[in-house]
Amino acid sequence: MEIEDKKQKPFLSVVIWIIPLLLLSLIVLMIVYTPDFQNSAFKMKSFFSGSVNYAKNSLNGGNSSLVKSRQKIASIENKLDKLKPVKPYIVVNTTENRFSLRDVSGDTIKTGMCSTGKNELLIAGKKRIVFKTPKGMFTVKNKQQARPWVKPDWAFIEEGLPVPSARSADRIDYNTLGDYALEIGDGYMLHGTLYQRFLGLPVTHGCVRLGDKDLELIYNTLSKGSKVFIY
Repeated sequence: MEIEDKKQKPFLSVVIWIIPLLLLSLIVLMIVYTPDFQNSAFKMKSFFSGSVNYAKNSLNGGNSSLVKSRQKIASIENKLDKLKPVKPYIVVNTTENRFSLRDVSGDTIKTGMCSTGKNELLIAGKKRIVFKTPKGMFTVKNKQQARPWVKPDWAFIEEGLPVPSARSADRIDYNTLGDYALEIGDGYMLHGTLYQRFLGLPVTHGCVRLGDKDLELIYNTLSKGSKVFIY
């Protein structure tokens, strides 16, 4: 009997160790094949792969990225240089109805009040006209002294008057624009006003109105091609 017990003990010992190992393996397999575990494993793999790729790119493509960055900066600087005024220019603030006349270096020559668009809507037949000063960067297209204003249809409609024929002398107004006018395109101008008491208020049909002395200085300072910034 003693001999048989000695033979059985090694076998029992092996069985006792194998069973826990099998159970542990089964539990591990169950955990590994759960969706949450696989998702976490995928994230970890992606993280380490990304880190390795980033390190490789930093080592191998660092110089290339630096060159591209410098090229991009140079391109932006070139665009800014093209926007930089090479002549005296004017800045118009439509919120405060003020202007700032500046020299090439950006130093202020003169500031003062002006009048800009009243932001009102006029319905003229099928047309809907908004009296608003455009915003953006413009250039002086033309300069004229004592320029007459050819009144459009809406000028008569706004006053409740009958619209005359296109060639009617009633359309010509020699006083409204003042002594000087600077065209900036699409019918918009910097010009004088008969109503200087309204300077500083949004009362125009879209043009920028200026006082007599300020307008004369602006007219003599700016030239064709000078920039006009309106915001």
